[in-house]
Amino acid sequence: MLPWWACATLCDVAPATPPVLIAQLTDTHVVAWNTEAELYVDNNERAASAVALLNAESPAPAAVVLTGDLVNDAHPDEYAALSELLAPLEIPMLPLPGNHDDRALVRATFGDFDWSDTEHLSWVRIVDGVRVVGLDSTRPGSDGGEFDAARAEWLASALAVPHAGATLLAMHHPPFVTGIEWMDRAGFVGLDVLVEIISSSSIDRIICGHMHRSIGSSVRGVAVQVAMSTVQHVALDLSPVATVSLVRDPVGYQMHRIDGTNVVTHSRYMDTGEQPFEPDWAADYA
Repeated sequence: MLPWWACATLCDVAPATPPVLIAQLTDTHVVAWNTEAELYVDNNERAASAVALLNAESPAPAAVVLTGDLVNDAHPDEYAALSELLAPLEIPMLPLPGNHDDRALVRATFGDFDWSDTEHLSWVRIVDGVRVVGLDSTRPGSDGGEFDAARAEWLASALAVPHAGATLLAMHHPPFVTGIEWMDRAGFVGLDVLVEIISSSSIDRIICGHMHRSIGSSVRGVAVQVAMSTVQHVALDLSPVATVSLVRDPVGYQMHRIDGTNVVTHSRYMDTGEQPFEPDWAADYA
């Protein structure tokens, strides 16, 4: 039984409508089948595992946002493999490109997806009352991010549309300096303009990828969550002279629970070999 104070604080705030679950899968780095590229894990097997686990989620997410670096080297045969791997996914997909992607090939892979712009691959979707704004933060030919005048005009216009529910801004590049120097080095052109738009908007949470590890921060009071990759992670080394370093940390994806305008992010780890179990004191919480 819950203590009286838990009921006083929790039982009186039951939501009028069920929370919305939106999954986030990022940095899958899918490769061509039978590739001879040097890999540190089985990228495609990891992507397949994530798809299977997403399909098994209960309750099921209303959508899954794919926040970029969908493939490893932007080759057409990699996008063919990506299509095969994502085909079993039973959840609507909201794709974005990353710095390892090719915009034209992403468009071709998700041919029936309605992009908001003919140049950058941005979009807006309402998912069970939650507004998800997908911002293409890529800069062709560079690993870094970019927010140019066209995207600034587009984003400001998208956010100016009144919306009563929560708003998530999804993008590939984190809109802040992480402290992992070799990853931050590529920069983010136009970040100051993006920050100004964020500061005057109604965004409730920013979700992104690129760093291959879970990182939390805030930009002008808006919480930002970086999701972990399904492949190897960038090692945590905050030395100002850090060199390139990777680590095979546990992998998975994020699950965002949106209740009104409150957003809570959980990490779903996969392929750890561990299963949930019920401890002997579980009856105390019945």
